[in-house]
Amino acid sequence: MTGTGSLRDYFLLEARHTPRRAPIAAAIFGALAVLGTHMLLVRFPERAIRFLEDAFHIQGMAAVLLVNDLIAVYFTAFFVGLAGLLGALVIAREEDRLELLLAKPIRARVLLAARVLPVLGAAAASGIVVAVVTALAVVPHLAPGDMVTFAGALGGTLFLTALAVVLLSALLPLLVRMRDSFHALLVGALVWLVPAMPAAVFIYRPDLFEGHDTLRSTIVMSTLVWHDATAAWLGPVALTIAMPLCALFVALAGRVLESTDTR
Repeated sequence: MTGTGSLRDYFLLEARHTPRRAPIAAAIFGALAVLGTHMLLVRFPERAIRFLEDAFHIQGMAAVLLVNDLIAVYFTAFFVGLAGLLGALVIAREEDRLELLLAKPIRARVLLAARVLPVLGAAAASGIVVAVVTALAVVPHLAPGDMVTFAGALGGTLFLTALAVVLLSALLPLLVRMRDSFHALLVGALVWLVPAMPAAVFIYRPDLFEGHDTLRSTIVMSTLVWHDATAAWLGPVALTIAMPLCALFVALAGRVLESTDTR
């Protein structure tokens, strides 16, 4: 299985066996969660809305809705991908299926790429679906002079989709060596929390960011709402850059897999 046609057929075979129901269900659930959150938040008392505006340094119902939607997009894309990677690598190793696959006359890095690229693609697709729904759902709440726009909402959520996919691919060199799916899930959850934690710190201890405006605008997730014009172009650019970065991490993980004694 060394010819170009044979490799293409193998990639298509792995892609056909990649689970589809879970990413589709997650995308639907994420979209419904966004819509449900909107229906709930618009019914909050004015005092609660003002609290959210003060906590995140935002203004307007559209911004309040968007700052809550960001986490839904990020969560959907990341955990769709993480579940797929655990099934393709760690659980397969727990069940001794990965070793059987590595016994095939095909390089480990090729096998890895064929198994994980469809998973990363499904994660990106799920995130993009929820991102589009989020941007469309914000539109009815836009008012003249709002700090957010449709383009900014879409760009910000696309950026988080790209971030999730890159983080997943960066986990690959570690996942190919892990043999316990529970430990792998914990590691993945910790990685997911890292970009989300500064926003939580900002809500409860905003004083920690006093005098560090650049740092705040870099690591706090709500910066995608504060800088709407930047988010509008940053999201598509991030998605474009994410593709070669993912390929780089997949190649690195393939080398790690080939260097281990899995055969």
